[in-house]
Amino acid sequence: MKWRSGVLLALAFALSVSVVPLHAQTSAATKSTIHPWYDISQEVRISGTVSVVEKTPARGTEAIVGSHLIVETSAGKVNASLGRYALKGKSPLSLSSGQQVQMLGVMKTVRDQQVFVARVIQVSGHQYTIRTEHGLATAGIAHGKPSTGTNGGTL
Repeated sequence: MKWRSGVLLALAFALSVSVVPLHAQTSAATKSTIHPWYDISQEVRISGTVSVVEKTPARGTEAIVGSHLIVETSAGKVNASLGRYALKGKSPLSLSSGQQVQMLGVMKTVRDQQVFVARVIQVSGHQYTIRTEHGLATAGIAHGKPSTGTNGGTL
């Protein structure tokens, strides 16, 4: 008799749950969101001459953690963030003062400082991807071949 009451109770619960109306998600709930940190549609290209290479900036002086370049452009000096891995690891970028660079990235204001968040950098005829399309630093730099032109999202 006890097992019958347990079965009846479970059946009653199952029936009560099945009568609750179910709603499909609306299109607003399924919309993809743009990454709040890095918006690829806002990317710009800058070019200039490297004046300072900061592999490890002094603690508290950098707006974004990681390596930075100070680049002299026609519009003035730009602080370019290269991320944590660009100048470290197995095959780091080799950059020095006086080199010409072109970078693709987004200008951001971080801790009241203007910082160019570089995603792709071209130096000495080679192109390197140092961040993903969402602005996340890549652990392994995607080394490019000598560049011969421009194609979607590259320099």
